[in-house]
Amino acid sequence: MRRCRDCWHKQFYRLPELRKRIIYLDQFVVSNLMKLDNSGVKGHERVVALPFWCELRDLLFQLRQLQMICCPDSGSHEDESRISPYNAELKKTYEALSGGITFRAFDSIKSQQIGELARAWSERREAEYDFDPRRFLSNNPNEWNERFYITFGDNPFIVPAQLKLYRVELHAHIARLFRDVWAKEKRSFRYWYDLERYGYQGHLGNAVVRNGKERVEAMLAYRRGAEISVKDLEKTLPSFPETLLASMQHIMRFPRDGGERSRDEISRLETEFGKANRIAEAPFVRLQSLMFAAMAMRAAQGQKEPPDEGTTTDVETVAHLLPYCDAMFMDNRCRSLLLDVPKGLRPPETARVFSLNIKAQYLDYLRSIRDGITPEHVAAIREVYGDDHLEDVPSAQDKG
Repeated sequence: MRRCRDCWHKQFYRLPELRKRIIYLDQFVVSNLMKLDNSGVKGHERVVALPFWCELRDLLFQLRQLQMICCPDSGSHEDESRISPYNAELKKTYEALSGGITFRAFDSIKSQQIGELARAWSERREAEYDFDPRRFLSNNPNEWNERFYITFGDNPFIVPAQLKLYRVELHAHIARLFRDVWAKEKRSFRYWYDLERYGYQGHLGNAVVRNGKERVEAMLAYRRGAEISVKDLEKTLPSFPETLLASMQHIMRFPRDGGERSRDEISRLETEFGKANRIAEAPFVRLQSLMFAAMAMRAAQGQKEPPDEGTTTDVETVAHLLPYCDAMFMDNRCRSLLLDVPKGLRPPETARVFSLNIKAQYLDYLRSIRDGITPEHVAAIREVYGDDHLEDVPSAQDKG
């Protein structure tokens, strides 16, 4: 929009349509970029001494200025930053890269994928997934960036102490599996993969039963006048597995063409859906099951140390976000899990995952995005943001 300074007449002009690449940066990337710009943080000297991190930072922010990429943050960034002594610095870094655009909670991705499986089953067709990232981002990434974006302080409902406890408990569970099950049972990759993905439905069912019992206990305690914690109070609310079950029942009950199915028909559809264990086909279930199966095979092949505490977070992040990203930059350990998947089962999206082991390829990938800019695009950027916006982007100026 342009406005005359004298008479304030306004006129609107259409800008070129954008198709930004969705680039996800793992927490270890955010951490190193944060150290690069904060001299008082431990590890600053080490990161500054590595040219890669400076070049990566410059490329990422150039491409952001050129309106060619979007680097959304996620709940994984928030959770891992909250338990760090450098939470404020990390938050500033990932929000500067994302411009305030955030992936919605992973539960929303679960709901969409499982919901599509339920609807497809009720309509007697194969599931069709929509991996358009705009469905799960807080804002349309393809819009031209505003000059300012607004961020908020820390989420008061996230308690760092509880996060740390949850991570410790989850890591202890994975470590027990690694030592006491995966390392001792000599099974095939396919065995562990199928066990993981076909077991997910049972995991949800058990959670529904457990959450129902916890709710009853919490409400009885409240009625007795007992002092209850915030955590106990949360148990009185429907959990994600319960909400998911209710959503699937709604899908089975109301077809998209209108009307309402009979109780007998609904019961039949639900029973058949459960027996077929269709939830095992959800993309996020398949991806995380492949990565856990790769861990199991490493244990069986003699690896002594179980995965570290951050591995499960990385697996969850990749499983939920990879289909919606053009590229992900994860740590070597996470990428290697995907590479350990047998070729016949390895998802084609593996090619979108980069790590430090192939950091030169990642820089080449980012440069290829920059090299694809057109003179028309550069002219539009100058028109909207001014010449100063491109001072640090020599290749773009050359094309202009």
